[in-house]
Amino acid sequence: MTVTLDFLIPKYAAFTTRQLLSAFHLLFDGLYEFNKKTFLSTIVRELDIAVTRITTKVNAVGNSFTLLDWVNHVFVLASKDNENFMKYLPDLVLWQTILLHQILSESHKVGMKHSALSSTQSCLKRLFEQEENLVSGNTVESYIKLLTGSSKVHIFAAAVMLGLVSRTCKRIEKDVPRQVIELSKQPFYDFFIKSLVGYKGRIPGYVMVLDPLGNKF
Repeated sequence: MTVTLDFLIPKYAAFTTRQLLSAFHLLFDGLYEFNKKTFLSTIVRELDIAVTRITTKVNAVGNSFTLLDWVNHVFVLASKDNENFMKYLPDLVLWQTILLHQILSESHKVGMKHSALSSTQSCLKRLFEQEENLVSGNTVESYIKLLTGSSKVHIFAAAVMLGLVSRTCKRIEKDVPRQVIELSKQPFYDFFIKSLVGYKGRIPGYVMVLDPLGNKF
């Protein structure tokens, strides 16, 4: 398994079609079921290398899309085991946010942007709809803390992801994620006021900021 992932993941640039992405979902599912501990530790290590490479060198935006698709799928698999999930959650949130930002800011293809947003929101929905209320609530809280307190992501990347988190929590049927959002209004507003209001650079054209209730402003 380790040899397979070590060989395939660095070749992400060759796997950009929908058919291949779907095939990788099946591969990841099978490897996870075979040995989830080895699968998660190996693929997280390889994704770390790949995301670092793609953020420090010029790359085709399609490569970011492939890696985001993999990160979202691995995120859902990791959530099936709470111990592994909380261990890998900070890195997965960081990579998910960085890759989505790259796609939205650099891609000229509207379809790719929509697909990236849809894939990420689908991932969030599955994370926040976990059966255990404590896990789903902790996941939302972790997203908010990581995104409002991280210096590793662009402020607008964090703002867009916070908007997706808020909107997803509002739309799902579980009460706990919505309650967490309601109780987190102050961190949201503090982040928006301190980070965005005083921002002196150019605001990216793709940015749509949502407040904790999911309203545009």
